[in-house]
Amino acid sequence: MFTSLTKKYHKRIRAASGVSAAAWEGFKKRRRQLVRMSVLSTVLTLASLAIVGTQLFYPFHMVIGVGIYILSFIPFGYRVYLSRDTWRTYKAYGLVGSFLKKERRRLFFFVLLLIVVAVFLWVRPLDERPFAQLSDQEIIELVEDDLYRSVTAMDYLETTGNDLLVTLAAADATANGTEAIEQSLEEFLNAVAFSESLTETHRYFASIPYRLWDQRLTSFLISYSLYVKKYELVHRILSDVSGDEHKKKALNHFNENYGRDSIYNELVIRFYAPKTRVRLSGGYLYERLFIGDTPRDDVSFTLLRDKSYGSYGYLKSNFGTTILEAPEVVTDGIEREMFDTWFPIQKGVATAMGRAIISTRGNEGLIDADAAVTMGKEMLPGDVMLQRRNWHVSNVGIPGFWTHSALYTGDLETMDSYFAAEFPHEGYDSMSTLLAAEYPAVYEQYQSEADGQQPAVIEAIEPGVVLQTLVTSADADFVVVLRPNLTKQDKLLALQKAFANFGKPYDFNFDFDTRDAMVCSELVYDAYFPKPGEKAGLHFETSTVNGRKIVSPYDFATKYAAERNTPDAEFTFVYMLKSSETTKEVSKGSEQDFVDSLEWSKFSFLQPEA
Repeated sequence: MFTSLTKKYHKRIRAASGVSAAAWEGFKKRRRQLVRMSVLSTVLTLASLAIVGTQLFYPFHMVIGVGIYILSFIPFGYRVYLSRDTWRTYKAYGLVGSFLKKERRRLFFFVLLLIVVAVFLWVRPLDERPFAQLSDQEIIELVEDDLYRSVTAMDYLETTGNDLLVTLAAADATANGTEAIEQSLEEFLNAVAFSESLTETHRYFASIPYRLWDQRLTSFLISYSLYVKKYELVHRILSDVSGDEHKKKALNHFNENYGRDSIYNELVIRFYAPKTRVRLSGGYLYERLFIGDTPRDDVSFTLLRDKSYGSYGYLKSNFGTTILEAPEVVTDGIEREMFDTWFPIQKGVATAMGRAIISTRGNEGLIDADAAVTMGKEMLPGDVMLQRRNWHVSNVGIPGFWTHSALYTGDLETMDSYFAAEFPHEGYDSMSTLLAAEYPAVYEQYQSEADGQQPAVIEAIEPGVVLQTLVTSADADFVVVLRPNLTKQDKLLALQKAFANFGKPYDFNFDFDTRDAMVCSELVYDAYFPKPGEKAGLHFETSTVNGRKIVSPYDFATKYAAERNTPDAEFTFVYMLKSSETTKEVSKGSEQDFVDSLEWSKFSFLQPEA
């Protein structure tokens, strides 16, 4: 019926417009071509975003993704080509050409005027005048005070910038290296923020009256010296991390104090911005013209002047490097933009897969509360749990049989008893008092109950890092408990590290190089990551999947199997629960069952009977 109505509608339009049947058929054919070209262009664009966003075909993902993106312009261009008849009908090409030819001089001078105005506003902003409402004496006092503050800011910039460079040179591609970079970057960003508070005030030096010429020059120098020093350090960092994806990720890690990520990328983009180049070069010319090299009695003034000359000299001598590094910066920017566009899609797909269940049988695990409670009697704080839930679609995308991991903590009473000999610790007399003071949100959760059970497990699931009762966490079809062969002190520190991650969101990017979000195995990996001189831990080999470092729950299992019965074994088998899809019964598994599970199929209907 709908098709019949559509045909009648088209027939009326054709009759009203006087278009022949043949011409009308040609129009409909053209319309279908336009739709196909639009769809093809969109599909290719989405494919390119998916490849770059998920880093599929790593390390060639950028080349392939950008290549497909470029290909998407072919159907797009062909679509434009097919639409040219409309332009030709109304002679739009001729109108545009005639206009450009007739008004080319005016257009040239208009564009030139825009450039001049932009440069003027970059160099001499008019939006704010912090000195306009001050008296001469107030200006003199402000400039004098800020001159000495700027010396402190300069030293802070150089010290933290050089410390960051040293850290970058020494950091390895591990979580320890990431944390060290993040800590050094935090200090550098604080120094940048301090220097920019002075730079932003004194970039309006031109509003100081000419009668206060010395203060005017000093104000300029405060702003320019800190500005050029900041970008000297940014360039040094840029050169150091060139080609190192791990260091870039660490530098772009989400910063809680500033409430955003990619701050390093922002600094680099600002470094390459045209207005930055204009300010750097224009400031140097102004300094040479009005300040020069004339000796000054003021040591602070001389120091800032010499620092600014040195920083600009560095940037000038490394201009070739700046040009050579530009393509990588552009590529990183494109990759980031494509990832930001793709990530919501990836998150949506991952969320849907995580919730999707093939069979209604998978709505609940076969392991019941009694079996979980019995298992809990054999467990100790710090134990690692591996789990599997049958019939979940997400199992297909997770390597191996074991698809989830969690960290057993025990309830407050259990932790207080188990770690009693480790206290006093950090000034606290028990685990409860430590949690109440250092992790109040965690402590509050431990006060709650669900079905008469208190939380005893910390794990990362779709909402994020949460606390669960053992019964809730073990609501699965297979569970195994492994005990790290570490001291109670090391386990205590590991649990503290896990509690510090409480509340973080789920990591839909599945990347162990970052710690702003967590997946299940990442929480365990991070908690037990060894820190020489501070705590022992567990050693895991990360694997790279689509450019991202990961350790899966299955890797925990293979680690146990590879090391068991050796002096280097870092895990001890504690307990296993397994179930049967046929009988729906749950039984206690042996250590050999666990080892054999490494070969079991991830497809539920192909599993061996319990």
